[in-house]
Amino acid sequence: MSASVAPRWLTIAGIASLLWNFMGVWSFVTNWQMSKTGYVGLPDAQRELWSAMPTWTWVAFAIAVGCGTAGAVALLLRKGLAVPLFLVSFIAIIVQFSWPIFMTDAFSTMGAELVTFPVVLVLFGALQWYCARIWRARDWLN
Repeated sequence: MSASVAPRWLTIAGIASLLWNFMGVWSFVTNWQMSKTGYVGLPDAQRELWSAMPTWTWVAFAIAVGCGTAGAVALLLRKGLAVPLFLVSFIAIIVQFSWPIFMTDAFSTMGAELVTFPVVLVLFGALQWYCARIWRARDWLN
């Protein structure tokens, strides 16, 4: 098969991926703009974690959502560039969440709540990369 005869559902997968990544962009922007007073409504452990988040985690967050969104656009355009973009996004997700999960004692106060959503994000990032690789191998992406 060539990119011109890719299945119709590939467009649906691309739109779903783009919407997912737009939610990530929205999350980044709203969290970035949240002032110290905006953290007041959060539970104590979560407020302390957000307030202490180092710059490199913010950079990883931006790379994750930026490359994920660009990968989704590339997917919709049937470009093989989606594969490396999704890979970079996937790696950035892992880097982003390495700090709160492995480099703080937040797990002792937050428990499974700390890892539940990050695990979902890592799995979805891996799925995007994996699927893009398969679709490129099938020549649905050029």
